[in-house]
Amino acid sequence: MFAVACSEHILQTASEGQLGRGGSPSLGGAPGLSCDDDAGGGDLLPPSDSPDGADEPWAYAGGDYAVSQGPGISVVARGAFRLYVNGQLLHESDGSGTPVFLPTSFPPGDNIIALEVAAASGTAAALVHIDELERALVSDDSWKYEMDPTGDWQSATFDDSAWRSVVELGSYGDVPGCDPMSDFPTMSEANWIGPPLGTEGTLGLRTTLRIAPVGFGGGTRGGQGAVPQVVSTYTELEAAMNSDDPKMLLIPEGVYDFRRMGDDITDQEVCPIACPNDLTKMRYQVLLGEATCENPLTTIPRDDRILRIGSNTTLIGLGRGAALRGVTLDFQESEHIIIRNIAIFDVNPEMIEAGDAFSLFAPSHIWIDHGTTQWISDGFTDLRTGSSNVTVSYMRYDGRTDYECEGSHLRTSMIDGSEATLHHSRFDHVQQNAPTVLGSTSRVHLFNNSYSNVGGWAVAAACEAVVLVEGSTFENIDAVGLLSDCGADTALGFLDFPAGSNLYRDGSPVFLGGDGSEPQDAGFSPPYSYSVELASDAWPTVISRAGTGGPWAMPLSLD
Repeated sequence: MFAVACSEHILQTASEGQLGRGGSPSLGGAPGLSCDDDAGGGDLLPPSDSPDGADEPWAYAGGDYAVSQGPGISVVARGAFRLYVNGQLLHESDGSGTPVFLPTSFPPGDNIIALEVAAASGTAAALVHIDELERALVSDDSWKYEMDPTGDWQSATFDDSAWRSVVELGSYGDVPGCDPMSDFPTMSEANWIGPPLGTEGTLGLRTTLRIAPVGFGGGTRGGQGAVPQVVSTYTELEAAMNSDDPKMLLIPEGVYDFRRMGDDITDQEVCPIACPNDLTKMRYQVLLGEATCENPLTTIPRDDRILRIGSNTTLIGLGRGAALRGVTLDFQESEHIIIRNIAIFDVNPEMIEAGDAFSLFAPSHIWIDHGTTQWISDGFTDLRTGSSNVTVSYMRYDGRTDYECEGSHLRTSMIDGSEATLHHSRFDHVQQNAPTVLGSTSRVHLFNNSYSNVGGWAVAAACEAVVLVEGSTFENIDAVGLLSDCGADTALGFLDFPAGSNLYRDGSPVFLGGDGSEPQDAGFSPPYSYSVELASDAWPTVISRAGTGGPWAMPLSLD
């Protein structure tokens, strides 16, 4: 059905265009694309030429929402059309000029979008807008076409190298009579595409929507090759996760309360500590090891669960995302795991040291993408010694909380002895550790992230850890960076903020532990291909698209 790709995020196949954008073009003096006449539904290809299993339901169907309210595909055609993704028929229409929107999600890998269009008269053409979590993709001259195509041209395995680049027949909004008046994304940059005007026959169109990790996590396979399985209860998810067999698990859009209930709730002893800035407010610390408490211990109900993830797993929240309440995702020492469009929230936020959101104990080949964390007792994403080949992208770390003394989360991300890439992620209302990186074997690459409302410090490097920070934006930050040791007889870490790369919206940044200037320590060269956007260009993208659901994020609640 599809093949997982690596080393890049969402891309489309590229080719030279034959016509630029803007208006209805004229070809050799011929008039531009017109839909004033009734193109009607032409003859689509015989059903025998359609892929087997075309009537099967699309496993990645999204939620119950309208155009521009969530991810999906919008199509308008001059003629009848069939829409395929990865060889599977998603929709067939025998009309012409009526827009269709299909709420849908896409699996990691190369997703082949194929469209068959047939007009009763004149030239077949289509207008397509695809909303994905990371960005919108549209019909333009990167698409390819063939007239009266044959074979399994709708599938991912088909070789379309001999197909031709489409002609852009006019941009959306500039083709009166063809452009839909409603039920299509209003600000779309899509173009009407097809063959040269005057060409008749059944039109086949193809493009590739690629979803894959960039960074140390490039090459993460997840559950590649597995048959998609929809799960919606904790029991189903727990049973499916335990295996190391390849698995593609889909959770329908919505909020899932996975906390322990009734007699399964336990009492946790904690140490009450008065907040230094407000002695009437208390924080409650779980005592670890031989730690002691100056005050009498008290108890707080603990209702979290730990969901252990086996190797070769892909877990996707469909549509605008799946929010899991009260559960820690524990990666153990597993390999090849992809978690996408999943929010984790309300993990014992009344306590400290009582559960992470994403807990990585030395796994390898991990990609966590478009996640949101809020109201977590301990770390949002913690990487322990030995974690390798990890990419975390388009995350929203929402640290707003009434349970902390400062009203913001303290333990955003601790990375110890690990290799990781964090990019296009939003750190907001966190107190520090965004991230703090420890250990001489740590190599952490941060690029195109956004930091706002951070007390303490944002990025820290300690005891010879090496951290590279590029193309990121900082606003309302007490201290941007911190160089630290790990106690007696240990060395400082290394921070590399390349000159002119990062954006400080409040003016001069504060750096602690060095000479106060922007540190440009000897860093490392990331061993993979990547592209850094200008900080000013990346910032609005991160603000709008980071987190579960991207621009259509559903609010989390403790109610």
